[in-house]
Amino acid sequence: MSTRDVWHTRRRSRSATSEDTRDPIRDAAVHPHSRQDRMLALTGTLLGLVLAALASTTVLTSLPVMMHELGGDQTAYTWVVGSTLLTTTVSLAIWGKLADLFSHKKLMFASIAVFVVASLFAGLAPDTAVLIGFRSLQGIGAGGVIAVGPVLLADLLSPRERGRYAGLISGVIGIGTIGGPVIGGIVTDTIGWRWNFYLGIPFAIAAVVLLQRSLHLPVHHRPIRIDWVGAGLISVSACALMVWVTLAGSQFDWLSPTSYVVLGGAVVCALAAAVVEAKVREPVIPLALLRNPSISRVVIASTALGVTMLAVPTFMSQYLQIARGLSASVSGMFMLSMSVATFLAASVVGHRISRTGLWKRWVVLASVALVCGLAGLSTLTVSSGLAAVSVYLLCIGFAIGVLMHNLLVVAQNCAPPHQLGAASALPAFFRQLASAMSVSILGAVLATRISAFHTGGDESELVNASVPRVADLAEPLRGQLQTAYADGIGDLFLLCTPLGLLGLVAALVLPNTPLSSKTAVETQALDPLDT
Repeated sequence: MSTRDVWHTRRRSRSATSEDTRDPIRDAAVHPHSRQDRMLALTGTLLGLVLAALASTTVLTSLPVMMHELGGDQTAYTWVVGSTLLTTTVSLAIWGKLADLFSHKKLMFASIAVFVVASLFAGLAPDTAVLIGFRSLQGIGAGGVIAVGPVLLADLLSPRERGRYAGLISGVIGIGTIGGPVIGGIVTDTIGWRWNFYLGIPFAIAAVVLLQRSLHLPVHHRPIRIDWVGAGLISVSACALMVWVTLAGSQFDWLSPTSYVVLGGAVVCALAAAVVEAKVREPVIPLALLRNPSISRVVIASTALGVTMLAVPTFMSQYLQIARGLSASVSGMFMLSMSVATFLAASVVGHRISRTGLWKRWVVLASVALVCGLAGLSTLTVSSGLAAVSVYLLCIGFAIGVLMHNLLVVAQNCAPPHQLGAASALPAFFRQLASAMSVSILGAVLATRISAFHTGGDESELVNASVPRVADLAEPLRGQLQTAYADGIGDLFLLCTPLGLLGLVAALVLPNTPLSSKTAVETQALDPLDT
C-alpha cells in the first residue's frame, strides 16, 4: 500500500470516528435555530398556550344556553367548568415530569392531540354526562400544553432574553383568559355554543405544523423510569382537595362527616406521596427542587399570586355589578384595564430585565404592588371612589404582569437541566391549585355572609338567589343588599392580604441569582451528565 493510500485510510477512519461520537445535543447548541425558525416555533408554542387559556373561559358565557339545550341541572352547570379545572390542575405536575423524560416536541404534540380530540367530541356531546367527560379530557390536554409550553420556550430562549417576549406571552394568555368569555358569547349568539369547542381545532393544527417545520431539538438518551405510585397518589390527593373545595357548602356541609373524609383522604394521600417521592429515583415532584431556596420561594410567591389572579376578576365583577349597580360592559372595562396593565407591565419590565439582567428589584416591587392592591380592595364599601378602585386594579394588573412570567423564569434559571420540566410545572401547579381553592372557599364565605342577610316581604326570594337581580329590588332593600355585598367582598380581599404579604416575604428572600444567557439546549450541551 502506498503512502498516499495509508493517508486516505487514516483520514476516513478519523472521519468515521468523529461521526460515531457526535453528540446531537452539542450539535444543537453549536447550530442553534435560525431567527425565522425560532419565531415560527415561538408562534406555534403561543398558539398552544392560547388553546389552553381558552379551554375554561369560552364556555362561561354559553353555559346557560348549553345547560338549557342539554337539560342540565345546577350540579352539571358546576362540573362543566370544574371538571376541566380539576384535570388541568392534577395533570400539570405529571406532564412536567414527563417533559424531563421524553421529547418536548412530541409531548406538545400529544397534549394538543388530546385537547383536539376532547374538543371535537365535547362539541358533539348529546348530554351533560358526555360533555363533562370530554371536558375532563380537555383539561388533561390543556395541562400538558401549560406544562410543556414553558419548557419549549426555555429550549428556544435563554432566561436573559426571554424578557423581550414576556409581553407577547402575557398578552396571548390574557387574550385567552379575558377575551375568552367575549369570544364565547359572540360564537354562541351567532353560530351556536358547540362551535366554542370547534374553533380552536384549526389553531391547534397550525401550532403542530409550525412546530414540526421549525423546531429541531436533540434527542435525550436517558433511562425512562415513571413513578406511577407517586403520580397516582398526587392525582388522588389533588382530586380530593379540588372536589372538597368545589362541592363543600353545596353538596355537603363544610363541617360534616363527608367533608372530613374527603379532606382527610387528601391529606393522607399527600403525606404518602411525600414519602414515595423521597425514595424513588424519578419522582413526579422532586423534593430536592423544593429544597432549592430559589424554587421553594418561587412556589410560595406563585401560590400567593394564584389566589389573586382568579379571585380578583371573579369577585370584582360582583362588586361592580351588584354593589355598585354598573352594567356588565362597564364592569368589563374595569377588568380590561387590569389586563392592559398586565400586558404593559410584562412588556416594559421584560425588556428592562433583558437589557440589564436585573430582575429581583422588579419582582419585589411587583409583590409590593400586589399587597397594596389587595389592601386597597379590602377597604371596599358601597361608596368607594371608582378612581381609587381603578388604581387598586392597576396595581394588581402590574403585579400579575411582572410576577407570572418572571417567577417562572427564575425557577427555570435555577433548576438543573435534567429537571427543567418539573421546575417549570411546580409553580404552575401550585398557582392553579391556589386559584381554584381560593375562589371556592372565598365564594363560600361570601355566600354565608349574604345568607345571613335576612329580609321580609315578597322580595326575599330575589335576595336569597345566588346572583340577585339588584335592579329588580326597591329601596331600602336594594341599598341594604348592595351594602352587604360591598362589605362582604371587601372582607374577602382582607383575607387574601396576608397571603400577599407572605408572597412579598418570599420575594424579598429570593436569592439574587444572575440570569443565564444560554438556552436549555445549550446548558445541557455543557452538562453532559444531565443528558
